Amino acid sequence: MSSAIRKLIGSRIKAHRKAMGITQAALAEVLDCEVTTLGRYERGEYAPDGEQLVRMAEHFNVSPMDFLPCSVDIKRQKVIELRTDLVELVYNINDQAVLERLIQIAKLASPASR
Repeated sequence: MSSAIRKLIGSRIKAHRKAMGITQAALAEVLDCEVTTLGRYERGEYAPDGEQLVRMAEHFNVSPMDFLPCSVDIKRQKVIELRTDLVELVYNINDQAVLERLIQIAKLASPASR
């Protein structure tokens, strides 16, 4: 499972948990897992298995499918991750000419410039 999918599942778990006003500890008890494991799910480091998704869905009174992203969600998350990586890389470039070239490339690729 890709990190984009895990992050989307985790953000949905967290959103449902917060909407119900319950703590990670309370949800971890429902899932019969450690609080640290639930935190890892919410951060997208790990993904819950099918049984845990079903338990969460029953607890939140939703379908297990509510936690699973569709292809559009995954693509959007991947774009966000790529932008983050790009910003971190560009931030470390100290060569003016290289930065100017990157700006030119970005302008060519930008939908606003088309």
